[in-house]
Amino acid sequence: MRSIGNALLDALKHLNIVRNLPKYFDEEEQRLAIQSVIIGVVVWAIVFSLKTAVHWLFETTLHLLESGPSPWLLFIPLLLGAFIVAWLAQIRPSTLHYRDKQGHIHELNDVEGDGMERAISLYYTSEPSFEQALTGQEGVEVRWELPTFSLAIRKFLATLATLGSGGSGGLEASVTLIGESVAAGLFKPRTITQTGSKKLTLIARFWRWWQPDRTDHLQTAQLSGIAAAVAVLLGTPFAAAFFASEVMYRYRPVIEKLVYALISAMVAFFLTDLVTEGHPVPFETDLIYVPPSTLPYFAILILLGVVVSLVSQYFRRLRVSFEHGFYDRQPNIWRRHLLGAFVTGLIAITVHYATHYFNLTEHGLELVLGPGESVVNMAFAGELTIAVALIALVAKMIATLATITSGGSAGLLVPTLFFGTMVASILANIFNYEPMVLIVPAMVASLVSIANVPLAAILFAVEAFGSVYMVPALFMMVIGTILAHEQTIYRTQRETYESRQILPGVSVRRLSIPARWANRTLIDIDFRRRFDLNVIGLVEYRTNEGSPRVRLGTASSTILEEGDTLIVLGRDEKLAELEAFFEIEYAKKGDVIE
Repeated sequence: MRSIGNALLDALKHLNIVRNLPKYFDEEEQRLAIQSVIIGVVVWAIVFSLKTAVHWLFETTLHLLESGPSPWLLFIPLLLGAFIVAWLAQIRPSTLHYRDKQGHIHELNDVEGDGMERAISLYYTSEPSFEQALTGQEGVEVRWELPTFSLAIRKFLATLATLGSGGSGGLEASVTLIGESVAAGLFKPRTITQTGSKKLTLIARFWRWWQPDRTDHLQTAQLSGIAAAVAVLLGTPFAAAFFASEVMYRYRPVIEKLVYALISAMVAFFLTDLVTEGHPVPFETDLIYVPPSTLPYFAILILLGVVVSLVSQYFRRLRVSFEHGFYDRQPNIWRRHLLGAFVTGLIAITVHYATHYFNLTEHGLELVLGPGESVVNMAFAGELTIAVALIALVAKMIATLATITSGGSAGLLVPTLFFGTMVASILANIFNYEPMVLIVPAMVASLVSIANVPLAAILFAVEAFGSVYMVPALFMMVIGTILAHEQTIYRTQRETYESRQILPGVSVRRLSIPARWANRTLIDIDFRRRFDLNVIGLVEYRTNEGSPRVRLGTASSTILEEGDTLIVLGRDEKLAELEAFFEIEYAKKGDVIE
């Protein structure tokens, strides 16, 4: 009995671990966890409201068109929606930027088009960069100078106007920007909080505890907002957290931030699950069909992966052409938005009459307009023929690009799933397979090939359709990764190239000196007069300790050594001439330019 009593006493002592559990987490971890929960609740309320409003307005618009005297009336809501978005884009507009693969900076209106580009740009505004160093800006204050809540409100209304009126596209890019803006807005210093913190000690202490003062903390909040927003749409919190992390950190996932993103995503998921009575996933599947594990099935999956990859490559190239056609040739914002709506309506009306004439389907308008979730549900139910799926694939692709590249507020994630679903429906009809066993792997292939989010793609398939799809999902991830490589519809903001354009037409290059310049100075080479460029730094091959170092403001009398790298600033055309000269010098020795 004594031993039992001692055991009970020891057990009671160990209960102190539970009581003192909060002490095992430092103040920063506690704060980030609480903030993630609050972000999840606030973002859920806004995004769920937008999702509900978009679906209600689109279904109402579609019902009025189908029951109306003529389908040509669809141009009225489409043009009206485009007019509203163009008007919203000019209310307190701010300009964001993204950098393409050539290092060139492009300007973006914060409301127009695919909001993912804007969210990525805003996410990295607080990180140290060469541009910020030149202008004297740094830290979280850079993000505070840009709109937060006001941007979320304008994007909310613009997305409702675009998709509710029948524009073609998805919700994810818009809610990603809304999630980022709302999360950042919760921490943005405002007059009322600053005034209150000066007068009341309690408010001052709370605000000091609440407000992030480091870039890392702000980005954790931003990532949490993005993950929560995507979780509301997909109903898959783990996939949403990984989606947010992969989009923002494609080449270096950050586990610490992923944990808090997952907290927000889980909060948003449970709230959605509670309101929707256990059906948070956007697609309706009454039965889960187990995929076969036969060689013919995996052979078809290989074919499916190749076809989806080809579709994704064509889609990316078509997107570039559409962007050039709308933004370069139609600089007037009103004309550009109305033209995009007109093209979308023209495609929809053509598909409507064509499908009715050939007695293919009574849902011609749904194949083109709106997010496309109802058509995906039809595919799961096996209601799409080869002809209908092919028409939907081509028409939806063109209509989505017309909507988004003209400035309409919509995203590409759901259309990405739509494209994969249509390809799978075609092959399911050809090879006589149950549509689901090909559609789910096709969704994975399209997410990998078009959006380049392999981990999120696998998690989405498993969370939404069950663990039976783990092997096909992994199989398609490998195929998609090999074929897509680093291609993606979301352009990264990370610096991965030697070229950095700091202003239009002005860049920085890092170039290894030719062997012939070793043991000479910039004065000996007559660098400034000869190339009309400025050397702003030198990365020496080695120091006295044997490790590289950077010296800014390098003296012209510094003796260069083979292996040193010059940091050169100047006009792009002059830099191109210098690179061409270096390439010739490298070729003389058989070196390869970096």
